[in-house]
Formats: sequence, C-alpha cells, structure tokens
Amino acid sequence: MHSLKDLVNDARAALNNEGTRIGPGDPAPLRFELFSAANSICSQKVRAVLAQCSQPYRSHMLDIFAGDSYLPAYVRLRLVGCDAIGAGLVNRHSGSTSVAAGGGCDAAVVPTLVDWQTGEVVVDSKRICLHIDAATAGCTSLGLRPDHLAARIDAELDTIDNLPNYQMLNGLPPSEDRRPGPLRGRTGVAFAMSKVERCERLLAAHADDEALVRAYTAKRAKELDAAQQLFDAQRMRDAYARAEAACEALERKLQAARTRWLLDEEVTMADVFWGVELARMANLGADSFWIDGTRPALAAYADRTRNLDAIRQAVIDWPGACF
Repeated sequence: MHSLKDLVNDARAALNNEGTRIGPGDPAPLRFELFSAANSICSQKVRAVLAQCSQPYRSHMLDIFAGDSYLPAYVRLRLVGCDAIGAGLVNRHSGSTSVAAGGGCDAAVVPTLVDWQTGEVVVDSKRICLHIDAATAGCTSLGLRPDHLAARIDAELDTIDNLPNYQMLNGLPPSEDRRPGPLRGRTGVAFAMSKVERCERLLAAHADDEALVRAYTAKRAKELDAAQQLFDAQRMRDAYARAEAACEALERKLQAARTRWLLDEEVTMADVFWGVELARMANLGADSFWIDGTRPALAAYADRTRNLDAIRQAVIDWPGACF
C-alpha cells in the first residue's frame, strides 16, 4: 500500500511537474495541492473558490487533450478519492459533470485536491469546493455556503452541475448553425472515441494491474456510451434546450432578487459557480441565451460575475482557460 506522499510524488513525477504556488501568504507548507486543467470547467470552479477564499495552494496543470489525466500515477492517486466517495466508478455518460447524476466517479478526469492537513484526496468539483469552504475561514465570515442559505445554494449547485457541458463542447450553438467546436477539429463522437482508444491502449499496457484495469475499463465504457448516445442532432438540441431553460429560470430568479447577488448581499458559492458556467457558455457562443436584450437581468449578472476577481484569476486571465 502506497502512502499518500508516495502517490502524490509519483503523480508529480509522471507529470514532470513539482507544481507552482498560487495565491497569497508566506512560504509556509501549503495545505492544499490541486491537480487541474486550464480549460476544464470543473477545475475552473475549484480554482475560483480557492481564489474567492484567498486560499494559497500548490497547482499542477494537466493537459487533458494530451491525456495527462489518464497517466497511471495520476489515476492511482485519484482512485483514492473515488473510493472514498463509495459510489463506484461511472461507466456511462450523462453529458454533465455531476458524480451523482452520472452514477459514480471517473478516475481519469480533473480536478483532484489533496488536503495535507486531513490526509484526504478529494474528487468531484462540487465536493472539493464544499470541502475548501468548510475547511477555511478566508471566504467570508459565514463562508460561501452559510447555513441559512445552504438549501438554496445546493439547489443552484445541482442545477449547474447537471448542465450538458460535454455536449456543448461539440460546437452546436442555439441557432443550430453548426460551427467547429473547441475539440481540436474533432466532433464530439470522434473526441469520445479517441478516449476509448486511449483506454484500450492503457488496458493492454497494464493488464496485470487490477486497480488500473478497473479504472480504464469503466472509463472506456463511459466514453463509448458518450460516443453512441450524446451527439446526434436530437440529443444536441435537447442539451441546448436544457441549458436555455436553466438560463430562463435564472433570469426569473434574478428579476425577483432583492439582494446584491443572487441569494445574498455577499457572494455565495452559487454566484461563483454560475459565474464560471456563464463564462464557459459565452466562450462557446451560447451567450445568445442572454445578449441583445434577450434576458437583461442575466446579461447584467453575467457581466458582474465575470468581473469578480476570483473568476478573473481562475478563468478569464488564467492561461489557456478559454478555448
């Protein structure tokens, strides 16, 4: 059994990356170590929460197009966090990033957080963000998820977590005029099948490693399901319809709000998550859901969240974060 220190050192070595210190503070040992990718929306949520909480951390950047999140040493580290959730490994694709909706944990994605103070490996962006908020005192006096708003914040996080971000990368705007997505010239089907093929190569190379076989087998099944189920014309229309419905619901809430932010006078985790999500939608051309007077309250909110220092640091100004 490898220690956490050994697992992290192996992942660092596989990435050839000792990490970069991000955030304020003195050079004391850092509590958090984050493995993330610049253009991963889940990674962006975690980086934004860390920034909002003024929490320093050691950052390791992975290139998800190059397959860094499939590296055996990284997968072994991440499996510790997946096993801690107890939901098993996911073998189908919902189109969203939600562990709950997807039916389990993916051992070959980002982000992954190591909490050196508690000795935990934490996976799933929503879980990571809640963990950071609960563990630090730097967000606000009541944190980003104050008790009196917890149920309403959780409802917003669930809505955002279940949006069809994987399908939206395929590049089908709401107008249904196809355009190239940001998948390096590939369709969603081709991108998913490239992951299937990567898993097949890794399964052949590591056939004698039970843990890796478990991880890559589940990942292969998940991406094959994505290729077969997610990207036909009707599924894409349905995906964009769900995203627009969420924007319409947010418009109504914003119009009815009597607070400075969506749920409170202070920024909550709901604002951070929505800010990241709306920045991603705009990046992919889905800002037609609110521009040109379509949804004025949402347009103003998208601008306000985009200008939050945390979102500027974690997304807008983060190298490579935008496609």
